[in-house]
Amino acid sequence: MTPLVSGLASVASFIFNATSNRSSSAAASTASAQSSSSSSTNAGPASVLKLSAEAQPLAGAAGNAAQKAAAASTTLASTAGTANSSGKAVSKEDFQSLLTQFGATEAQKEQITAGLDANKDGSISQDEFLKGLANTQGTESGSALSQSLMQVMDQAGNRDGTVGGKEFLTLTAAFATASQGVRKA
Repeated sequence: MTPLVSGLASVASFIFNATSNRSSSAAASTASAQSSSSSSTNAGPASVLKLSAEAQPLAGAAGNAAQKAAAASTTLASTAGTANSSGKAVSKEDFQSLLTQFGATEAQKEQITAGLDANKDGSISQDEFLKGLANTQGTESGSALSQSLMQVMDQAGNRDGTVGGKEFLTLTAAFATASQGVRKA
């Protein structure tokens, strides 16, 4: 595992463990609030999705990791004369297959793949993926790409209109596995 993925996994694990240790009463009150709000229970494509308080630090960690990787790549390029991308890239076909596992539509798969493939080489690098995750918060969170990415994460989870930490981590872990060349049977 590359240092970039390892660092993101460590931060994600820390946040996941902290948020999963909530008291059962907090979980019960959340479930009660969700059941009383029918408009957010079935958030559709017209809904603007947001990151939960649990997922926001994960998006921030993705942005920090992408910035550090870019700085390391620039340093390597200037000293060695060549650029080096951290980790393996995931081919367009494999990435779209991953998105299919999360219930993405054909339109979402095309939009997300095209939006994340910044250098248009036909694959999604770890850096490109992390930058896409980072854009799900802040000023870019309302963009079509960020909304499609969050819809896929939420669709694979509880479909409540908010991307929770577990939903965010599930897609991140699936990409990390795919970037290591590990295929599920």
